[in-house]
Amino acid sequence: MGEIVLQARGVSKQYILGQIGSGTLRDDLDRFFARFKHDKREEEFRGKSGDRFWALKDVSFDIAAGSAVALIGRNGAGKSTLLKIISRITAPTEGTVRYKGRVASLLEVGTGFNQHLTGRENIYLNGAVMGLSRADIDKRLDEIIEFSEVGPFIDTPVKRYSSGMYVKLGFAVAAHLDPDILICDEVLAVGDSRFQEKCIGKMSELAAGHTVIYVSHNMHTLRQLCTTALYLENGRLTYSGELEHAIGLYAGSSHLAETHVDLSTLQHSGNMGKLASLETLDIRDVLSAEYPMDGVIRLSLEVRAHTDVKGLRLFTLLSRPGSGCVATSMSAPLCMAKKGERSRLDLSIPLGGLAPGEYDAEIWLCFIDPVGRMVSYDAVPRAFRFAVTQNPERTDGMLWNEKRHGLFRLPDAEGTCTVIGKE
Repeated sequence: MGEIVLQARGVSKQYILGQIGSGTLRDDLDRFFARFKHDKREEEFRGKSGDRFWALKDVSFDIAAGSAVALIGRNGAGKSTLLKIISRITAPTEGTVRYKGRVASLLEVGTGFNQHLTGRENIYLNGAVMGLSRADIDKRLDEIIEFSEVGPFIDTPVKRYSSGMYVKLGFAVAAHLDPDILICDEVLAVGDSRFQEKCIGKMSELAAGHTVIYVSHNMHTLRQLCTTALYLENGRLTYSGELEHAIGLYAGSSHLAETHVDLSTLQHSGNMGKLASLETLDIRDVLSAEYPMDGVIRLSLEVRAHTDVKGLRLFTLLSRPGSGCVATSMSAPLCMAKKGERSRLDLSIPLGGLAPGEYDAEIWLCFIDPVGRMVSYDAVPRAFRFAVTQNPERTDGMLWNEKRHGLFRLPDAEGTCTVIGKE
């Protein structure tokens, strides 16, 4: 780990129920001084027993320089509260946050803007708040205006801006004033898709020498931008580490699926037959939930037939937790199902160089009817979860990085080299 630029120790934040969301530094100071006033106002702030609510409790972590960190959690987990504390917009009830360098925050539309000032004036205001001189801002001004795409309105008071214009100018200011730490709270959802891609590219550039903390419910965006994650649940930091594992937690599973699954207890969407049980094995026929890139996952399923059908096949859909389907696999015809019989299906599915990470598998037992349509015999939407790991047997020394290399590694290219002459 490189130099630590952001450190949180025991950070907790308490609100009074009914006042959640007021969260400004002024309100926090009011509550602080109210503790020393023995009048009716004290009762107003203290409330009755049980009225207090901990939005964050005992959160501690370190972030190194140059990190691109995702802050993940469901609504109400405490993400925005934590970002406001890091940004010094509000103060923690307990604990400390320390950081090195300048912090630029884009937490909500119009954060840090004076409604009555023009876009140009707000650029200078934000730069001054970050400790930049007018000359420093002058050097960046044209680039900020060009990136924001609000040039024709740069001398218009920002109170007349649309929400999209707010976001565009706000991001351009935050990203171009050379912050050491850039914090974004899913504000890009307001902008158009082209501008979102433009912002993600800019944040990727910043992450090369700066630190980026990003909150989003869009897992695709997080995978494009981030490499590690903090996962908040009910105001507590329950995980800090690999992005894919944090996404798995967000998607509703705290661990990989069992290697032996009783499918009869899961949701089904067919009535012609029944997928009863499942085992996941590796190439050595050992029960496993982890497989190397370019590896093979072996499935052993028990099927109970309610209807006679020829040519049963297994159709498998793989998805990333928090994302849509990324790959499918269709087997050749495996067997003939006869009503009242139980059968065991054994098959192997090459993983085809899937990127490292966790995957959910949906399985369909199906057959092809005389006119070529796929008909469902039985299906289990979330049958099992497995992980793909870096392949330790590769000898080329290349470690896969989805952000740079994509979601699949195709088979190695084959070719020849022929000397055709001399320089």
